[in-house]
Amino acid sequence: MGLFDLLASSPGGSNVTLPALEKRNLRESFFELLQEFSTFPASQNLFLVKIDNLPPALTDQNQRDLGITQGSKPLGIDKAKSVYERYISGNEFMYLATEVQLTTENLNVSNKGKNINGLLPVGPFVDTKSYDDTSLNIAFSETNVSFVDTIIRPWIQLYSVHGNFDDIDLTTTVTIYFIAKEQLTNRATFKSILFGSSGGSPVVRKIYQYRDCIPYNIASAPQAQYASDTTIGSTGVNWRFSTYDVITPINGKL
Repeated sequence: MGLFDLLASSPGGSNVTLPALEKRNLRESFFELLQEFSTFPASQNLFLVKIDNLPPALTDQNQRDLGITQGSKPLGIDKAKSVYERYISGNEFMYLATEVQLTTENLNVSNKGKNINGLLPVGPFVDTKSYDDTSLNIAFSETNVSFVDTIIRPWIQLYSVHGNFDDIDLTTTVTIYFIAKEQLTNRATFKSILFGSSGGSPVVRKIYQYRDCIPYNIASAPQAQYASDTTIGSTGVNWRFSTYDVITPINGKL
């Protein structure tokens, strides 16, 4: 039998029968995913960061009492708090957040089958669970009044001296909202589904909420050097936390 005879014969040849694919119209099935809001591809880089509060202990005087700084000139912390608290307190967002690295879930799973005989179970079994409560990273855009240098840096210095005790509360709640454009029900064309219209408003598709957060490391301070072009960028900050939730607000209910 030649190659042409093999290709022209029934699936699998005369001696082998392969099952046919029950759902033949794969293109239509994929198109159905694009028509549903729940299964439409999400934009992973559309997010907003909410920081609930700045520590009351974050002041020029408390920073000076640490003994880390010297001199009598104001450090600018009090003024900087008045600038940035309006983007933190209330219902506002920290719009200077340009990047987030979220928490992963890690288990160590291993097989215990070595040197085991008989009918004993050999796994795999969970050895350990790694709870990485220091893995939250948020990058903030560098601006003329630097949020990282006037707020985050003294916050970390307070934490290094006082730790996390009840007498001086340095914690806050950080919430990250991932957003999408709302589903439009008055238009049914593929173009409107794919691109939406100017009438669509942002909706929250999932929420990461971290509790008892304290910044502990300025991870990626930018280097400054003269160049022919103006350079703008962001600075990464590592945060520790106690617990976190991942919330899917179905029908907008939290």
